[in-house]
Amino acid sequence: MPALFILVDKIKAFVIDMTDNIAIIYTDKGIEPFKKPLIYALPLLLILYSAVYSPLGSRVKNRVAELEKLRLISVHAADYQEANTRYTAYQRRLPLFKDKDEWLSYVMTSTAKSQGIEFDQFSAQTESEVGNFLLISREASVTTTYARLGRWIADMENSPILLKVSALDLRKDPMTAGIIKATIKLSTIFPRFGAPAPGQQKTPGNEGKI
Repeated sequence: MPALFILVDKIKAFVIDMTDNIAIIYTDKGIEPFKKPLIYALPLLLILYSAVYSPLGSRVKNRVAELEKLRLISVHAADYQEANTRYTAYQRRLPLFKDKDEWLSYVMTSTAKSQGIEFDQFSAQTESEVGNFLLISREASVTTTYARLGRWIADMENSPILLKVSALDLRKDPMTAGIIKATIKLSTIFPRFGAPAPGQQKTPGNEGKI
């Protein structure tokens, strides 16, 4: 690529120098000295332009355009890499679609058990579609202490997989001091990539296990 630019610069310098010399001679002697040289040189100049200079100029323009494309790619490559890294990290925080029927129930029951909490009521799972994702939620009603409830919520929301307490209702137990009755709603989202279409019957063996 540098060789092309050097050659073009040399041609430009030659043409400029030749033009200056012609201007000096023309000013001094008029057009007469140029008649015969022009008759013989004009066809040669046309051949030189069509065979060498014009294609060379096109190649230089193409190379410049390619270099500009590469420059734009390099400018945005870092941004793309950063965005791709964030997207990959986000995907890793989502549970697998094949586990959607059991995973939320498993998380709530196992973490509650570790804190010594028993369910007064455990609702059925609800699902709603949001684009290419499924929003999955489940509610549980418990009777416990503030401390145990706080530790239970912390256990669930500190999971490396995305979990969020989307609703919480607290009431003091009028019969027992320090005891509360709470209804908690836990939600997560599942990617639907590769999932069966809504209403499509599942085939045996497709459902994932925890």
